[in-house]
Amino acid sequence: MNDFSDYYTLLGVAADAPPGAIKAAFKKLALQYHPDVYKGSDAHERMRLLLRAYQTLNDPAARRQYDASRSEQSTASSRSGDAYYTPPASRYRAGKRGQADVSPGARRDRQRHYDFPDFLPGQLVIVDLINIDYKLAPDEAQTLAKQGLLRGIAPETDAHMYYCHRCHHRWQPAATRGATRSQMPRSCPNCHATDWPEYLLLRCIHCTAVFESEQIRYEVGSYAYGKGSPTEPARLCPPYELFPLCPYCNTAHWSPAEETRVGELRQRAQQRSMVLRFAWITVAMLAIVLLGMVVVNFLH
Repeated sequence: MNDFSDYYTLLGVAADAPPGAIKAAFKKLALQYHPDVYKGSDAHERMRLLLRAYQTLNDPAARRQYDASRSEQSTASSRSGDAYYTPPASRYRAGKRGQADVSPGARRDRQRHYDFPDFLPGQLVIVDLINIDYKLAPDEAQTLAKQGLLRGIAPETDAHMYYCHRCHHRWQPAATRGATRSQMPRSCPNCHATDWPEYLLLRCIHCTAVFESEQIRYEVGSYAYGKGSPTEPARLCPPYELFPLCPYCNTAHWSPAEETRVGELRQRAQQRSMVLRFAWITVAMLAIVLLGMVVVNFLH
């Protein structure tokens, strides 16, 4: 049997499909067959094939080379009577993704929205995360593509609606409609977060998934949510999550910025360990010296 994989069949698109249609098809299937949503034993194999198909067809040069190989395979198959090898994932098509499609046991960070935008030098990039779109300037887009991390403050949406990046609440205060940045609400009316317009975008260099981190602080206590009262104190903002693996494709070393941050955390931990060890050794040596002095005095 011919083991050539027809990526167009796998993604469910025509051979002349434009890049936008290919990307949309990949996103639709990737959301359905992510290992934390689809519980089949071949979940990882499905995602591997989908990623390979998308990365090949999304790159113009790789796609031209693939199309040439596909044409040769088609000619050879027609002569021999064989058919293309159809990967398991191509026998399934994504339906409408609803709440029931999300596994109740999935981790919170696996239930986020993801996008796979193209990052072309000198061009504006739009990241569509369903709840909100991010329009990144060329320099911001390149920072996210190269470092895997971008911090910023999101403006109001096109409908003059405000969006809280902590609790996903939307609102439109009548008094601040069309207001400037300095006149924006001080806090979210739902969760009372004062850092509600700040965002943190992360990107995996392997699967190219872009997603937003809800927890963007490095230390607990820098921000507090809620009004607070004697009986119910304000909730402290949790710190920025550690992602040793990409939450989408489970690959390590997925973000240069994360690698740097994790390395710094490990270095600080080692330094603290060395200081603590030195302190214990010093205390032990002092104890031995004092004990020796006591023994000497006792013998004399």
